[in-house]
Amino acid sequence: MMKKLIVKYSLVAFTVFLTLPACIKDMEIDVPNTNREVVVACLFNPQDKWKLTLSKTKTLQENEDIFIDNARVEITTETGENITLSYTGEKGIYTSDHHPEMGKTYTLKVNIPGHMEITAESKVPGFVEVTVPDFEVKWVKYLYSNNLMDYDVFPLQVNFGETVQEARYLFRAYYFDPREGYKRYLLTMDSLEKLKKAGLPENAYRESVKLVDQWLVSQWTFEHILRDFVDEFNLKARLAHLIQQELKQKTVSTREYEAFGRSVCFGNDFWLNNVSYDVMTTIGEAENVTHAKLLYANANLKYSMEHNSSRDEEFWLEAIQASKDYVDYYRTYILQVSQRINPYSEPVMVHSNINNGTGIFAGFNRQMILLFTY
Repeated sequence: MMKKLIVKYSLVAFTVFLTLPACIKDMEIDVPNTNREVVVACLFNPQDKWKLTLSKTKTLQENEDIFIDNARVEITTETGENITLSYTGEKGIYTSDHHPEMGKTYTLKVNIPGHMEITAESKVPGFVEVTVPDFEVKWVKYLYSNNLMDYDVFPLQVNFGETVQEARYLFRAYYFDPREGYKRYLLTMDSLEKLKKAGLPENAYRESVKLVDQWLVSQWTFEHILRDFVDEFNLKARLAHLIQQELKQKTVSTREYEAFGRSVCFGNDFWLNNVSYDVMTTIGEAENVTHAKLLYANANLKYSMEHNSSRDEEFWLEAIQASKDYVDYYRTYILQVSQRINPYSEPVMVHSNINNGTGIFAGFNRQMILLFTY
């Protein structure tokens, strides 16, 4: 009898729900006008020449970046040397032929008409060469608690060769395919116009314009745009075929950093951790450490090893020794991006060390270590 009553009540409740009138209303929310801030982006290391990007903050409704092309950008060393960065003519990028030097403190000054002087300070930390001792690839299962997913990983250790009193490191796993890693691809403006006549949507066209007449690492860059902006399957397939016909190709002789593919890396030591859902970057800060234990993952590599099928690919580890500003910036940046999928999370402010603006000016040292080829 009780069971019947419960069922009857549920049916009545469901009927009442269906008869309720719709209560959805549009609400107008006044978004206050805020002044745009200048955004400085400059992460520097001794291997690359000085490069800095200036832009302005934008609203949620704006898609296009707002770059700054009329600034005076100067960097001064602690010994009084003055380095001027010149505007390249595109995308707010300012460069110099000089390289940052290890151990030197640099002061940034940016002057823009009608804006207070922007300043920041940082340095490239001292370099400690890391090594990876001989190891055997032994696959084990690792459950990453932040996303509750299993990964096939193998452990390895990084030795610092000395006791690092103030260790601030980021570790990332990479692979390099010699068959593809030396190729570069270019789509001309004329070719893009052909795509537009063939039915390329306007929003996809605007995204592609940003990339034309540039030698890019991946031939799939433009097809990713099709995936994001073209819904109709046959049109997408037709445009992808046309892109492959129109792409120009050349081969370079260097392993450029952008040509490396990302793998998965986890911390396996008390002072290392991965932030939120990120499985690519392991970050750690500690005092008086001599080594770092990591877990390296690459699903294609595991499959190939299980089937005795050589891929002839190189597998690398990147070790970044960073300034505190660099570590704080990346930790909060990863956390902010991860929190976007959670509507109930509080906003995360990305770390900035820019006075009278926002952004980051921070030094680091990078070392790429070849683990093996398989």
